[in-house]
Formats: sequence, structure tokens, C-alpha cells
Amino acid sequence: MSFVSRLYSFELFSVRSSIYSFIVLLTVFIAALFFHHDLAPLEETHWDAPIYVQLSKRAAETNLLAGYHQHAQEIPLGPENAHWYFTRIGHILILGEVTRLFGSTETALVVMQWLYRIFMAIGVVLCILIASKLMNLFKSEEQDRLWWGGYLVAGVTYVLSDSYRGLQGHLLSEPPAFLVLSVFTYLLLIAFEKRSPVVGALAGFFLFLLFFVRVDAVLPGVVFFLMIIGLLFFIRKFDALLSISATGIVALLFYLLYAWWFSPLVNPEILLNYSAASKELFPGVPLKSLFAIVIAGGLLWVGGVVGISLWRKPIVKFALIWLGLVLLPMVIDSLNGRAVQARMVFFIALPLIILAGEGWCVLLRCLVLQRRVFPFIVAASLVGALILVPYSFLMRDIRFIAANYLPAEIQRNLFISLTKKGEIRSASQLDKDPKLGLLARPVYERWTLEYGKARRIGEYLYKSEQPAYLLWPRTSGVYQHSLQSYIGLFRYFGKNYPLSADIVLLRLPNTIETDSCTAQRPTNLEPIVFCSNLSISDLEFISRNKISLYILGVEGYPLPEMPNEKLRTIFSLSPFALYEIEGSTLGI
Repeated sequence: MSFVSRLYSFELFSVRSSIYSFIVLLTVFIAALFFHHDLAPLEETHWDAPIYVQLSKRAAETNLLAGYHQHAQEIPLGPENAHWYFTRIGHILILGEVTRLFGSTETALVVMQWLYRIFMAIGVVLCILIASKLMNLFKSEEQDRLWWGGYLVAGVTYVLSDSYRGLQGHLLSEPPAFLVLSVFTYLLLIAFEKRSPVVGALAGFFLFLLFFVRVDAVLPGVVFFLMIIGLLFFIRKFDALLSISATGIVALLFYLLYAWWFSPLVNPEILLNYSAASKELFPGVPLKSLFAIVIAGGLLWVGGVVGISLWRKPIVKFALIWLGLVLLPMVIDSLNGRAVQARMVFFIALPLIILAGEGWCVLLRCLVLQRRVFPFIVAASLVGALILVPYSFLMRDIRFIAANYLPAEIQRNLFISLTKKGEIRSASQLDKDPKLGLLARPVYERWTLEYGKARRIGEYLYKSEQPAYLLWPRTSGVYQHSLQSYIGLFRYFGKNYPLSADIVLLRLPNTIETDSCTAQRPTNLEPIVFCSNLSISDLEFISRNKISLYILGVEGYPLPEMPNEKLRTIFSLSPFALYEIEGSTLGI
């Protein structure tokens, strides 16, 4: 073949490859953006989401960063205090910007949801581009239509997973962290490929930004950075050393400045103690936490297992090492008894998409080039089974077998209720949803809050801006967080904060159950006090000072404990009702 013919063939292949890549990336982006469009804001979400919504109001209406700088020495450190909020400050500021632009409205919640959907969709597309960059780096086989087809299947299977449904459009810190981690990884590979210190410095900024958005998410980024340094020395590409060094220097400089300004909130020793305290605060059982890691990978595991069989390929070796290193801390935490949630393991999607893409690529080559249908049908059938076999099967049959036939030593690795109460708690009705596949998130990652009703109640409570107490039913059990989340939403839809307000929380709200209602007093800043313990002396104080008292009733929950008084309904919106003491003239 002449040189001209070879050049023409290469250009033709490049054009075709560009077309394939464009079609695949566009398809994955559209699927990732719209596939779970049926979800409303705060539907099937984690209980942390409404907390972040409330905090976004503080970020939108006050100078929150200045407040944290001012009170950094006063905030009790550890995950059981308001220090936890600061470790997600970048995420809170993103939501706060939306609230600033659209106000504390339902529109703001919808915009937040679509913004985070876009974050996740871009992140998945970047995962495929990262795989393409690694293919170029390792000089693996050509990225033909079957290669792109394999990554199309991998991307779509991730989007179909319930773990992705639990992130896409949900107002947690994981979606922006997923995007920033993907951008950092992609930029670092470009810096390595182009030998560009400028791109390397930009990657360093995104590595710091990852820390700013979600502190613990920086670990997967640091792992990838160290792996690239190791690869640099392994393949002896020392001309890329300056570019990679720029990444580390810029990230370190930003961190040092940040840690100095907000000392001691993000000092290394404090963060290590924070991690250790989390294990005590959130106890779990090993097998349940390990299964949460499996849920996080979702349907990617099907193609990923096939990809692991190709471990001799350089890109597969790289992805396997990457996956093993980022999972190691989570596995150790699981075995040490810390509760690991599926959302917390979001970062495994990056190496898993590579493994799954390579796996599905092999299956497609067997199907198209070798006419071997059986391997592809088996893999596709497994995907279908994981989607269609209901999660209630696990809750009904496997749970029954485990509770009745397994030894006590094994049971303690399965049921957290055994470690807390000494008995196996029955499965929740929410765990028996037949629409959920086998790899479904547990109930506490699938709360649904009717934010429209919360808005109407919040507007009612705050319309006169008069001081008041609201007594709400604090109960023990799995549904407690749902009620507490509504309390936060009432405040989100309430009155605005003054711009000069100093409202940095020094402790988590509603965490000290023994506090009486009058331990807090209504102020111009917070005219309504939400509490759960009302005594006779509290009632006398409230009456003597002519402060309004509301009692929140919720269908299916007992009314809050209070002195024996007759109540009358003043506002009703099923399943909620607001009451006041009969004969009172203090209500609005």
C-alpha cells in the first residue's frame, strides 16, 4: 500500500472514529440527563438533602464563609456537630447560589435538581473520555465502532442503575464531587499527554476544588494523582514531570491557604480524628456495608467482571489497581463496623466504567466478529435479572432465612438492629417496593418529601413574622429523619435572613432531646423555635409572654407530649395539621 493510500485510510478511520465518539457521547449524555426525569425534587432522596436545602438559604442570604472564618475556633469539631456542614461547604455554596438567584421557592428546588442532573451527565461522559485518553496513553487497540459501542453499553448500564438514580438530580454533595473528580482526572491526563504545566496547574485547582466541595472526596483524586506519578516513572516519561508537579504544587498551595484561613476546621489532624469519630457515630454491620459498595457499582459490575478477565491489558490493569486503591478505605471501614452508604462510594464509577467498557467491548466483538451470541445473551440476561427481580425478594426470603437459620455470629454481621437492641428488626414496608431491582438503595437513601406542602406550611408559619414556638413529634425509629427534614423545609420557605446576620451553626439543630422548648427564645433572626419537649413551666412562660404556640400533628404519628390541654385545628394539609390550645388567643 502506498503512503498516500495509508494516509487516506488513517484519515478515514479518524473521521469515522470521531463520528462514533460523538454519537456515543451524545447518546450517553442524553440518557444520563433524562432517563430518571420522572423524579421530582426531594423524591427518593437521602435524608441529608433537605438539610443542604435549608443551609443553601443561609449561604444565599448571608456571608457564610466570613461567618465560618470568624467562628472557626468556636465550632465543636467532629461529625456529630455543625463542623460536618463545613466539610461540604462548596456544595452548600452551589445550592446557595441557586437560592440567591431564584429565592426560597419551589422553582429554586427544580433548578437545583436539573443543575445536579447536568453535573452527573457530564461526569459520566467524562468517564468515557478518560477511558479514551488512557487508551491513547497505553497505545492499546484502535478505538473503532465496537470499542465505542462497548462504552456506550457501559455508560447506559450505569445510568440504568439505582445507584445512579440516587445521585442524578439529588441535592447531595456527591453529584458536584463526581463532576469535579471527573474534570480533575481528565485534565491531569491531558497535562500528562500534552506535557503542559498550565493544564497541570488547572488540574491542581480542581483537585483542591474537590476538597472544597466534599472533603473526603479528595482521597480518590489523590489516589489517581499518585498513580499517574507512579506511571510516569514506570514508563519513564520524565518530560511530563513538570506538568504533574504543577498539579501537586497548585493543589497544596490552595489547601494551605484554605487551612490557614479556616484553621482548625480542615487541619490534617482534625480530619483524621473526624474520620475516626465517624466510625463511632455511624455504626454498621460488615456485610450490609459491603453490599452497599456493590449497590454503588450497580449494573457496571456485569461488564466489569468480564473486563477483569482481561487483566493482562494495560488499561485494565490500571483500572483494577485504581479500583482496588479507592475501595480499600471503604472496605476497611466496612469490616471495622462503620455504616457505609451506597452514595458515599460514588467514585468507583470512574474505574468501573473502564472495566465495564472493556468487558462489553469484548462481548460485542464476540457477537459481531465471531458470531458468538451466547456470552452476550448471558451478560444481557444478567443485567435484565438485576433490574427486574424485585428487591423485596431479598427482604422477604433471604432475610427470613438469615434470621431463622444462620448462626448468631453471622447474623451480627447482617443486622444492625442486633447491635443496637439485641433483636432483629422486621423489614420496613418501604423495603418491599416491587419496582426496585436487586441492587436498590436501602430505605434511608430513598426518602420522599412533599416540598409543596412544606412550602405552604412554612409560608403560613412565617407570614406575620411574630415570635412563636412549634412543638413537633420527636419519635424514635427510621422515620424520624423524615419529620426532621420537614422542619428544615419549613424554615427554608420562611422569612429571609438579614444580610448582616451571624448565623453560623455551632452545633447540629434538634440533637439534644432533653432541651426544653424555652431553652431557646424566639428572635428577630429566628422568630419560630422548633422543639419537642414542652413542660408546664414552658407553657406558663409562653402564655405569660404572649408568644404563639403551635402543635404539629402528622397522620400516623402520636401528638407531641405536652401538658393535658384541649387542642383545636387552625391549619390542615394532609398529612399535616397545625393545632393551638383551645381558648388561646395567641395564635395568628
